[in-house]
Amino acid sequence: MSSVDTQLHAVLLRALSGVKYDVLRTRATELSARYREAAVADASPALRDNLDCLAYAVVRMPATYRAIQTALRAADLHVGAAGTHLDLGGGTGAAAWAAASIWPGIQTRIVERQPAAIALGRRLVAAGPPWSPPPVWSAADLRDWQPSSAPVDLVTLAYLLNELSQETRRSVITRAAASGDTVVLVEPGTPRGHRYILEARSQLMSLGFTIAAPCPHQLECPLVDPDWCHFAVRLPRTELHRRLKDGTRNYEDEKFSYLVATRRPAKPATARVLTPPARPKNQVLLILCTATAQRTQIHVPKSSPSYGEARAAVQGAPWPQP
Repeated sequence: MSSVDTQLHAVLLRALSGVKYDVLRTRATELSARYREAAVADASPALRDNLDCLAYAVVRMPATYRAIQTALRAADLHVGAAGTHLDLGGGTGAAAWAAASIWPGIQTRIVERQPAAIALGRRLVAAGPPWSPPPVWSAADLRDWQPSSAPVDLVTLAYLLNELSQETRRSVITRAAASGDTVVLVEPGTPRGHRYILEARSQLMSLGFTIAAPCPHQLECPLVDPDWCHFAVRLPRTELHRRLKDGTRNYEDEKFSYLVATRRPAKPATARVLTPPARPKNQVLLILCTATAQRTQIHVPKSSPSYGEARAAVQGAPWPQP
C-alpha cells in the first residue's frame, strides 16, 4: 500500500474509537439495504447521521478511494498533472485523499450536502498527516449549486450519478464542464453505471471535451448488451472489514466504470485491455478496445518481443504500455 493508503486506513481505525462493533455492524447493514432499495433519484441522502457516515466510511471509503485513485492515475498519464481540484458530491473526502496520493500539494474543494459527511471528512483529515493545503468543504445541494468564475484543473464526480435523476445528471455534468479543464467520472462497475458513464461521455463531447481514458477513441462504444465496460482494483481487507462484510478473503475487488474527459491536449492510449488477460501455455490472449472502436482479441505468443509486456498486462491497462 502507498503511504496515503496506510494513512487513510489508520485514521479510519482511529475514528472508530468508542464505537461498539455490533452497533457499527447493524448500521452498516441497514445502510447497505437502503442503497440497494433506493428507487427515487434526488431523494434524501442515505447517509442520515454521524454513525451512518462512519459506517459508510469504514465499509466503502477504502474501495471508492482506490477506484478513484485508478481513474486519476489515468488522468495523470493521458492528460497531465492537476494543481486545483473540485470534487462534487464528495462525501467524506475519498477523492481528495486519492488526488493527494498522486499530486501532493493539490488544492481541493469539496461540495457536499450532508453535514455529517462534511464533519467526518474534516475529522479524518485532522487526524491524519499534515495536509498542505488541507481540502476545504462547502455545504451545498448540487441541484442548486452554481460554479464559481474561476475554473480548476480537475473536477471529479465519483459514485454520484447513480443517485441523481436524468435531468439532474445532465445539469450537474453541464456545470462540472463549466468548472474545470478535465472532468473525471467514476461509477459502480455495473451495467447501469456504464450506461450513466456513456450518457455523460456523449454530453461532454458535445460540450467540446476530448475523451482521454479509458476509451482510446472518440467514437461510439463497441460494447453492446450484455457486455459493458468496467474495470477492477484489488485492495486488502482489514479484520474489521471482513467481519463487517461477512467476508472470508483478505482482499476484495472493487469493480468500477470511469471516464476522463478534457479540454487540454490529450494522449489517449492506442488500445485498452478490456478484460483480465488469459494466459494459456506459451501465449497471452488480450481483449482490446482499439483506436478504431473495435473490440478485438489478440494472441501474443512466447516468441513475440511483446510477450513479457503482455504477461504483465492487467485489465484496464493501456496497450501497448507506455
